[in-house]
Amino acid sequence: MNALLNRAGAVRLHHDDDGITLVELIVGILVAGLFSGMLAMMFINGWNSQQLSVARDSATGQANLVRTTLADSLRNATAVRVSGGGSRVDAVVGKVGTSLSGWAWECRAWALHDDSIRYSAGTTARGTDVAAWAVLAGKSDDRPLDRVTGTLSGVPFKLTGTKGVQFGIDVRSGTDAQTVSLSGGMTAQAVATEGAPTCWT
Repeated sequence: MNALLNRAGAVRLHHDDDGITLVELIVGILVAGLFSGMLAMMFINGWNSQQLSVARDSATGQANLVRTTLADSLRNATAVRVSGGGSRVDAVVGKVGTSLSGWAWECRAWALHDDSIRYSAGTTARGTDVAAWAVLAGKSDDRPLDRVTGTLSGVPFKLTGTKGVQFGIDVRSGTDAQTVSLSGGMTAQAVATEGAPTCWT
């Protein structure tokens, strides 16, 4: 008994503290698992948020490109035409010539084709093979899951008066289906017609 008492009279037990108990091991595994699970959830949520943000930014960029080309062209147009039941708009667009001696003219056209808005410009009337035109928004070889749909009774364009165009589209981007809506109207404002080409018949 004397061996168990130290000088202060307290009892000191001698046992082996060189390892961990089964309870300590189980608690450690549970805490590590909980911590790992929380880290995994934060990573997955961050990844999903980034994917949604990228899809939304892509749809917004495509919608802005369509709006910009329509706005710049239609404001400088002398005449517009909506055809194809509202799936296509053509415009005779005037721009200041390089010699400042007059106008340079272009025929420009936009069409909804194969879930995309396509665009073409040139000095003559734009053809009917819109599949070969440049894709501004929607489905393309680079973005096969993107889609554009018309929101004006199922079509993207509507003629208002003789020189106005109303437009409405939804641009959906990526597998996460982030949709950006675009709507508005433009009026052909240019009045010069000298030397303007015939952009449709």
